[in-house]
Amino acid sequence: MIAAAALLLAAGVVASPSDREYRAALDLLYDGRADAARVRLRELEGTHPGDPVPVYLQALVLAWIVEQQPETTARDRELEEASDRAFLVADARLRADPGDARALFARGAARGLRSRQHLFRAQRGDAARTAAQMREDLRAARDRDPEDADVLFGLGLYDYYVDVLPRFARLLRFLSRLPAGDRARGLAAIEEAARSSMLHGVEARVQLYEIHAFYEDDPEAAAADMEELARRYPGWPLWRLKLAEHLRDRLGAYAESGAVARRMLDASETVRSEAGPGALALARLSLGESLLLDLRPEEARQALLPLLDAGAGRPALAARARLLIGRSLELEGESDGAAAHYRAASADRESRKRAQSALARPLSAAEVEGRQRLALARRAREAGRGDLAAARAREALSAWPAAREAALIVAEQALREGGEEAHVPSIDEARGDEPPWLVAWSRLLRARQADARGQRALALDLYKKVYEHDSRRTDLRDGAAEGLRSPFHPDGPRAVPSAPARDKRTSIPTAPGAGFLDVSRFSTAACTG
Repeated sequence: MIAAAALLLAAGVVASPSDREYRAALDLLYDGRADAARVRLRELEGTHPGDPVPVYLQALVLAWIVEQQPETTARDRELEEASDRAFLVADARLRADPGDARALFARGAARGLRSRQHLFRAQRGDAARTAAQMREDLRAARDRDPEDADVLFGLGLYDYYVDVLPRFARLLRFLSRLPAGDRARGLAAIEEAARSSMLHGVEARVQLYEIHAFYEDDPEAAAADMEELARRYPGWPLWRLKLAEHLRDRLGAYAESGAVARRMLDASETVRSEAGPGALALARLSLGESLLLDLRPEEARQALLPLLDAGAGRPALAARARLLIGRSLELEGESDGAAAHYRAASADRESRKRAQSALARPLSAAEVEGRQRLALARRAREAGRGDLAAARAREALSAWPAAREAALIVAEQALREGGEEAHVPSIDEARGDEPPWLVAWSRLLRARQADARGQRALALDLYKKVYEHDSRRTDLRDGAAEGLRSPFHPDGPRAVPSAPARDKRTSIPTAPGAGFLDVSRFSTAACTG
């Protein structure tokens, strides 16, 4: 997770005219050209002798390179030497002028990168020690320029994570007597850096994505953060792959996630794509999982099969494709074919573990039938056939009573027809591979039921919760907005349509880690080759 690795990411610099040149070089990194960024920064180091900032930025680029290859430590020593060199250049200036704010930044930044590296490799004691040193340098730089957004960013990261990770923070304080953080102050500083920082605006945006996705429970804001990165830097497939993953696994926006992956694949077929074969393979894998979670097993299998043909050089990806193909066959009742793919998914330890679990606990016949009927219900609802959707949902429930999505489809239709006593499941958390929008949908239906019973205060409270949590299902949010304006009446014009509009904001939202296969585990090194 980038947030953990960048907990103590160094940032902060007293502005210089050369900073625009440095930022342009960093843009090469964020657009997927890390080597070109390092070359350009070396040139700028020669153009601006004595400035420690381009030396530090070369180490920052190298930190990104190392973090895209977590399975190897081959370049760790190179990163250590790069951060040490930045420290030494800055320290030389500070010996001549202890109040040199730019050198204070660069020295703190070098220490911050070392702390980042230690944390990335789970060396927490060393990370704590260097983090404390980083903080002191950045505080000294801030004293000389309190408004510098780059300085505030580094201090903001410290404040935020030390406050929101209490167990980890206590460990750090025990090891290095780290001062306490301040969550609100830290978040405000990071947000300001995203808006105003010359050198670290992108780093701040990446951190906001992590914060919104994993700590502030705001997946919609996280999606906006990653969409911005994908838009600004189309040359690095990393951003689009992370966006597709986020849309699928934390919003359940399966069609929208699949569309991101399809655009990557389509571009590779029509023009020379900047995405390497590894990134395209990950895009195909992502598309397959989105289709599978959207209960489209045959389409998922067709998307994934090419990975088996091209899998000779990428056995781990082929193994993960087999896991998904096996599940697609299970959903179609082909247990023997599914078992064959599970047994063949043995390229690495994690694949073997998942395959063994699938073989040991296959889907029951009842669940297979229930999911098949649920798929038909979902498709009917998308087509605006609420009556047919409810009929198929009843069949799903008859076979598989645990199908809570089917229960909501039935309840929605019953409420629309005037059955205020319909059973509406109270869902406050998605489970298994259920999509998280079930929570908002359950609240919306319970709000309508409360309206039908004359319990307007309860209805308003539930409508407000749905409206304030945009789940990328605009039918749910629009229904909540209508309910806030006036009470729901089963026979009135305000009944929500059975099918959501299928535009770029309305695919179907899943809980973190809910997918059968967690694509986020894959090394993003594949994005560059």
